[in-house]
Amino acid sequence: MKKVLLCLFICLVSSTGFAASLPQSIAFEFHEHGKFTGIIGKAYVTETAVEVVTFARQSGEVVPFAFIYTIFEKRSQIEGIYNIKCRNQLGVVSIGTIDVRDPLNPKATLTSDNGITLTNISHGGRKMKKEFLPKVDLGR
Repeated sequence: MKKVLLCLFICLVSSTGFAASLPQSIAFEFHEHGKFTGIIGKAYVTETAVEVVTFARQSGEVVPFAFIYTIFEKRSQIEGIYNIKCRNQLGVVSIGTIDVRDPLNPKATLTSDNGITLTNISHGGRKMKKEFLPKVDLGR
């Protein structure tokens, strides 16, 4: 019984350093070579992955899609700022930063080799969200 409790304690302590300070979710949008693509979404960051759900408008309908970016490299030189390297299920590698120094205003930026960037949602992205996803909570 003591071994089980010790293992549970170790698992809980090891996972709190990175993910405990993160919010439930981060609202984001995609940019391609610096231009908004019309795709917005929600990212949930854990110790080992960035789970992403995207929403795009196509022919008047909302099309959702999910990505799981598995973190395979993570560094932090300043508390609350993490440099990560991750790969999604399609094999696309992205490099970026997650800044959770301000838990009410987290920042995330992930850029792939082909120039697609996941970044915090802008005013234009929030306006688009209100138009076609008024009841969905994307986070901060």
